[in-house]
Amino acid sequence: MNDVCFAVEARIQQQLPEHFGIVLDDWSAAGTSYCCIMASFCLDDVVKTPMLAFAPMLDEGDHSAAQHIAFIEATLELYSKTLDAITFVIGDNCSVNQRMAGLLIVPPVNCVRPRFNLAVQRMMEEHKNLLDRIHCVILRARSVKNRSAPRLLIPLAPKLRNDTRWSSTYAMVACFFEIKDHLAAITDLRAIFPAPVEIDAMHSLRAVLDVMQGFTLAFQREDLTLSETRVLMDALCEKFPRCPTTSARVLRS
Repeated sequence: MNDVCFAVEARIQQQLPEHFGIVLDDWSAAGTSYCCIMASFCLDDVVKTPMLAFAPMLDEGDHSAAQHIAFIEATLELYSKTLDAITFVIGDNCSVNQRMAGLLIVPPVNCVRPRFNLAVQRMMEEHKNLLDRIHCVILRARSVKNRSAPRLLIPLAPKLRNDTRWSSTYAMVACFFEIKDHLAAITDLRAIFPAPVEIDAMHSLRAVLDVMQGFTLAFQREDLTLSETRVLMDALCEKFPRCPTTSARVLRS
């Protein structure tokens, strides 16, 4: 495994240009904090984002900007690079990232994900009752007693939502509408199956989710520019007035 790791690092080192940006994302699991560092650059007109590191911080008790810079510097040494190679930093719009970019004297590019996630959360809060109803039906449809009927219609078990990934909510609602007529015929589900007026409301909810999914896919385009990201976010805020305002800029000067 070590040989594979060294081979991958060597390949990435060959691809890294003289200057590139970095993408930062912190993550915690089982009481341990990790930091992920990815490089961002173009190679033959194709955007590349190889992962340079995914490991605990050098000092897990220190999450300051200086500690992040020390972690980045130690990571770049593995690829024979220095901090001077960094031309921009992509990350959440938090004080640590802003301070870190200031210390590195490079422009911070704020990630649109937190604002989009907040917009999605607000939307799901507004439709919580309907989503809970669908979740309840799908959950019982996955039971040993009832799952034989859905298996005749779809290759996998009906999908449930996951609080950490909004796409699972979209998948759950889409799955519900794909097999809802057959679910309504299952005796064990009749008592909890939504009434016709609720189904109508769920159709409206699905239309909203389709729009949000469209924005999700648009934000994931590899050829998306910063200016296009601003336009998309403005369009999202116009479509859904309760979304976060556009006062938080994508690129800080």
